[in-house]
Amino acid sequence: MKVITFFNNKGGVGKTTTIVNLASYLSIAKEKKILLVDLDPQSNATQAILPEDMWMEFYDPENTETRKTIYDCFSKIEDGDSEFVNIEIPVTSLQNNFKIALIPGHPKLSIIDDTMSKSWAETMSGDKGALRKLNWLNQLKQKNNEYDYILIDMGPSLGALNRSALMNSDYFLTPMASDIFSLLGISNIAEWMERWVRLYKSALATFIETNGEAVANQFFHKYLINTTPEEMTRYIGYSIQQYSKRKFKAGERPTRAYEKVIGGFHDKIVEFLYGFAKSGIRSDELKLGDIPYIYSVVPLSQTSNTPIFELDYSTGVRGNQGSSVETYKKYLDTVAENFMRNVGE
Repeated sequence: MKVITFFNNKGGVGKTTTIVNLASYLSIAKEKKILLVDLDPQSNATQAILPEDMWMEFYDPENTETRKTIYDCFSKIEDGDSEFVNIEIPVTSLQNNFKIALIPGHPKLSIIDDTMSKSWAETMSGDKGALRKLNWLNQLKQKNNEYDYILIDMGPSLGALNRSALMNSDYFLTPMASDIFSLLGISNIAEWMERWVRLYKSALATFIETNGEAVANQFFHKYLINTTPEEMTRYIGYSIQQYSKRKFKAGERPTRAYEKVIGGFHDKIVEFLYGFAKSGIRSDELKLGDIPYIYSVVPLSQTSNTPIFELDYSTGVRGNQGSSVETYKKYLDTVAENFMRNVGE
């Protein structure tokens, strides 16, 4: 089982569309067992997967017995305890068109981000409870190790909750939009990750110095504390989406305005993120694939809560939308194959 986070500190890059469709494709076409964890307070992945008439089952403010979300997993941590609460998976692969298991998101995750921020500060002084809180993901991993992949959708934030998730993820990838701000944001990701790894290692050193090596090692083992953050969170690549394309004699390529921006992506990725790459991945293997903009089929997917590659006449596909669906499926298959190769299959 591997945990892969989908992260970009810039919003509007098509990250959620990518993660829900790739997760579904890995399940349906590649026969992988997938759990998707929606760690974004905006909960866009949850909204994409679950029909609107189900939302009140999870979010009804007047019902104290709503179905569980990721927020419930942090209930004890919010109350000041250090325990992550593992729950039964709220949405199974048989209960949605994407054929994946889901732990839905919740807007109150922004509160948990504040709690995690405090924990990061307390960890610097060797606080045991704070260190346990930051390593919550290892508890989720231990409970759900029957999945091939646990995919985590994170919001576009450099906040403490995202740091805690990345710290214990096996891999991360960066969906990129074809704009100049995505290009400029690449260096931010690298600098941010380097900084929090240094801080966390410093906190571990303080903990060992305060408690003694034998006691510290016993504590680390008992509570699944990550002691080698530099070996986790390895980079497995990027995809570029939402660019316009035209057909030329030599084949399809982005229009000129997009092409100028896209042309600079790979070198910047290699410059700033290749140092985080998983061992054995060549720099030319970091690009997982392109997903061009496919116009009206994205809204159809959203309104029918159906993966794009599964859209058909019954979900509203008409005319040349059918060819758009097939085109998307072709590009998605390339991304899926490269994803599995870089993860190690």
